[in-house]
Amino acid sequence: MNADIKVVAASVDSVEKVAALKAGLHVGFPMFAEIDAQAVAESTGALIQTGDRTFLHATAFLLNPEGEVVNSLYSSGPIGRFTGSDILRKVLFERAKT
Repeated sequence: MNADIKVVAASVDSVEKVAALKAGLHVGFPMFAEIDAQAVAESTGALIQTGDRTFLHATAFLLNPEGEVVNSLYSSGPIGRFTGSDILRKVLFERAKT
């Protein structure tokens, strides 16, 4: 099934680390590196960890074709991530409403 869903990922990690991660995961979607954690946290409400290491906790947005957020997810730890099946179910649900 081709659901015509686009995926983009971003990280505060270096270009090299993100490239290695992308290669290791064998993903074809864009993964951006060296994003400004503070700016993302301020503009999206994402949770940020500071100290020895600065990073954003898992934050995800599902956008409709018009670019509007139809679902968001914020996590403060290792639990709480969208799965592929979560996204597919939500997309199919939203499409069925139209």
